[in-house]
Order: sequence, then structure tokens, then C-alpha cells
Amino acid sequence: MDTATVDTTTEDMPRADQLEYWGEVISSFHCTLSSRVIRPTDFQGHTTCQRTQSYQLVSWDASTPQWLQRTKRQVHADPDERYRFGISIRGSLVLRQAGNQHTLTAGTGALFTMDTPFDVGVGPCHKGMALIMPQREIDHRLGRGALLNPATDLAHGLGRLIYTSLATLQTERDTLTATQFDRASQHLTDLVCLLLLGDTQPPTSHAREIETQIRRHIRANAWDPGLNTESIAQALGWSARQIQAVLQRTGTTPSELIRQERLHHAQLQLENPANVRKTITQIAYESGFNSAHTFTKAFRQHFGHTPKDHRNR
Repeated sequence: MDTATVDTTTEDMPRADQLEYWGEVISSFHCTLSSRVIRPTDFQGHTTCQRTQSYQLVSWDASTPQWLQRTKRQVHADPDERYRFGISIRGSLVLRQAGNQHTLTAGTGALFTMDTPFDVGVGPCHKGMALIMPQREIDHRLGRGALLNPATDLAHGLGRLIYTSLATLQTERDTLTATQFDRASQHLTDLVCLLLLGDTQPPTSHAREIETQIRRHIRANAWDPGLNTESIAQALGWSARQIQAVLQRTGTTPSELIRQERLHHAQLQLENPANVRKTITQIAYESGFNSAHTFTKAFRQHFGHTPKDHRNR
């Protein structure tokens, strides 16, 4: 028996039907969630799903930014405890779940689940893929704390092997039987767990609590140009060394988190029609950057284009 494959595109659909159809397709491939497309008049989307009773591989390619949300009510009404190992092939997305925020740029991946509410912000011209795996295959290897793993590098070593294997599994979808697809997916599940255990051991419960509070403080105060490791330590009552050590265990730094949160805030400001009269410099200062030059340079490095280009997309 072959795998069931669904290949969907909005390209040839009437503009009035595209967004509703896209939302229905996303929910049918995953579970009940809400979606909102930014700049809907420019939207085009393509997605492919190949699945058996055990595993599922979903790939997507969307032209404009969008928000996806899974609420407590949706989790309760349509539970789905399967794990997803999502990877970003082109562009970036921001995942917020369980008090944590992770940014997936091209060539990175992260493990998450849909039985906990989350928000996902998908950037423009984004292309990605997600391997959906049974809960039992992850829990007995990693435990439930696995969903808090941060973004994982897929550009080198074992990560690169996982990345290329997933791409090949998707490319060869029409030639694989259900048994072949399941065995390949099970092998990839083993590799994902090995990667996470080897490179990103989950921190202790105390360290995780500290990490959560650090991220919340940064998110609430990113606009403050004086926000840095020392000010975070003073506000939360810990030492700067303790904060750096906790974040180092998750593969990041205070400076990187601050920069990511400021860029995320600036991105939203640029996409908000209410800010059309604001200059790039105003948005830079309001997002916590100390100059328009610094902001533009950081924005280009992160998103691959300038703030002005982003606003005009």
C-alpha cells in the first residue's frame, strides 16, 4: 500500500476563496488551529502532505507573512499529542510555546507539540517542513520536557544528515510504499532524538524556571535601549553569570534574545498599516535600537532584506 499524498496549491483559485481554503488545509494536515495571513492580496501558498497511520510529513511554501495560533479551547476540543520536528528551509518563523520563544532561521529545526497552546509567526517567502511523529516514539526517549528544546542547527554533522534525509523523503514521496515511508520516518525519529540528546540536554527544572523568567522579562522590556545582561540580572535578582550560564545551556545569549525580540517587534510595526507614516528611524528607536543604521544592518542579517523592502512587500 502506498502512502496517501495530498498536494495543494492556491495558485489557480479565485482570490476570494484562497485564505479560507488555506486555513482549512492547514487544519486538515495538523489539527484545529487559527490562521491569519498578512497582506492577503499578495498571498500564494503551496503545501504537500504524505502520511500513513503512524507518520506524516508536511511541507509548505507561502509568499507572505502569516500567524498561526493554537488556543487552550482548540487543544481541549481537538487534542493532538503527536510531536512535530519542524525545520525552516527558507526564511524564518517564531514559535512561542510554554513561556518560551524560539526563532527558526533557514537551516534550523525544533521539536514541539500541539497539545500545548502556541503562537507561530511565519515570515515572508517562507518554506518549511515538519515530520509528525507518534507521542510514544519521543516520550520514552526524551520525556515530556523534549518540547522545550531550542532551535537546533541542521547545517552540520548529524543535523545535516536529518535535513537532507527529510528533503529526500519528501522528494521521493511518489515512489515509496507505506512500509518504506514508516521505516524511513522511524529511522529519522531515532536520529532526531539522538541529535537532541547529544547537543541540547534539557536543563534542570530550576534552570528552566529561570530561563522562562528571563525570556518574559526580555519580551516585556525589549524596547528599552538600556536592556542588557546586567539590567536583567538586577531586575530578576540573579547574577549576570548565572543568567549567561542558563541561556548557554539552551544555545543562546542575552544579547541574542534581546536582538531577536527587538527585530520581532520591529517586524510587526513595519507590517502594521497604522504605522505607515512612521519613519524607519522612529520604528528603530521604538523597538529598542540605538540607531537606524544598527537596526537596518541587524534586520537585513536576520530577514535577508532591509526594513524599507519589508514594508513595501
